[in-house]
Amino acid sequence: MGEVLRQIYEFVEQKGGLKARLKLVEKTGVSKEKASLINEDEEILRGFKALAGELTGQSFDEYRRFRK
Repeated sequence: MGEVLRQIYEFVEQKGGLKARLKLVEKTGVSKEKASLINEDEEILRGFKALAGELTGQSFDEYRRFRK
C-alpha cells in the first residue's frame, strides 16, 4: 500500500523542492507519511499524478519510466 504515492511525494520534492511537496500536502490533505498507508486505486493515483504534474511541470510516469 502507498508505494506509488510515496514515490510521487519524492518526485515532487526532487523536482519542485520542499515548497512543492508542501503544496501537494495542502491540496490533497494527505501527508507523505499518511500516503504510505493509503490503498492506491486508479482514481487516487490519477489525481496525485495530475497534481504532481501541475506542481513540477513534468510527468511522473515519464520520470518513473526513465528511473527503471
